[in-house]
Amino acid sequence: MRLRRSASLVVPVLLLPALAACGSTKIGYGDPTATGFSGVTISGQPGTAPTVKWHKEIAYPKATTVKTLVKGTGPAVQSGDSVSAYVWLGDGITKLQAYSDYAKGNAETLTWDSKLGSEWVKLLDGAHYGDRIAAVVPSDKLLGAAGSPQLGIGTQDSLVVVLDLMQKTTPSPSASPSASSSADADAALKAPKGKAQAAPAWMPKLTLAKGPTSAPTGMSFDGVAKPKANGKLKTAILIKGTGKKVKATDTITADYYGMVYGAKTPFDQSYDKTPLTSALNQLVPGWQKGLAGVPVGSRVFLQIPPALGYGAQAQNGIPANSTLYFVLDVLGVS
Repeated sequence: MRLRRSASLVVPVLLLPALAACGSTKIGYGDPTATGFSGVTISGQPGTAPTVKWHKEIAYPKATTVKTLVKGTGPAVQSGDSVSAYVWLGDGITKLQAYSDYAKGNAETLTWDSKLGSEWVKLLDGAHYGDRIAAVVPSDKLLGAAGSPQLGIGTQDSLVVVLDLMQKTTPSPSASPSASSSADADAALKAPKGKAQAAPAWMPKLTLAKGPTSAPTGMSFDGVAKPKANGKLKTAILIKGTGKKVKATDTITADYYGMVYGAKTPFDQSYDKTPLTSALNQLVPGWQKGLAGVPVGSRVFLQIPPALGYGAQAQNGIPANSTLYFVLDVLGVS
């Protein structure tokens, strides 16, 4: 999405609309006057915001160029790893910062799996934990053909990416051995665990692989009224967990299955992949509002109106002004 974009920024489409522009919303291409890293100097150490000095506008690159600015001392990053990383994006045309995890105050998790885009794989390939990596990347290859208007990034801009690879994480946040965390650990490693609740009438009927806690495989919209574009957020707890309640400042780990009204297949899902791990405040507003206060171990259903989803911006497999339907399992928080 995912959902992390998302991905978080990079993986599930969920993450994309939550990235707030830190620079101008100017979108332009200018006259290319430099290529690759000749247009910019990047300094600083991993774990701190980079110092970026622009020299000239950077031409739209034909391919991604990657170099290691600071060599880390950790082991090599491997396919399948979940990596705690800080991401910084600058637009080589406007010469402005477009996005920074340092400005947001927390790292994000990049999971090297089938959902991670090919340009991000190029950045991770051969990298080590502790590295600071920089890249000059075509915007359409990193963010999609539409670029990212909300970040002020055009359809064929040159992007400068700085990636600090801090440490390896687990797909689900690990819990301490204390008795108070045992419920969270149980929920983080298994399917939803708790008391089943009756599904509301407004909700589409779920198809499940096996029993009530098994993975969803579909939604039926038969008999469900078409949602209004200006509708409100609707939430339902289908299984009430017994763990900690999700806070707005938490990083969550969750499995999810998302569809739009009347669709036959999901636009994204994680149940047969790696669960999403992301700061809640980096996800779409519908997730932020709908999950706050929900106990870990819960299965939740969300009906998210366009204003709390992607609005008028079409995403991969999601038309503009779509109401989003999600069933998701809250597996853990940190």
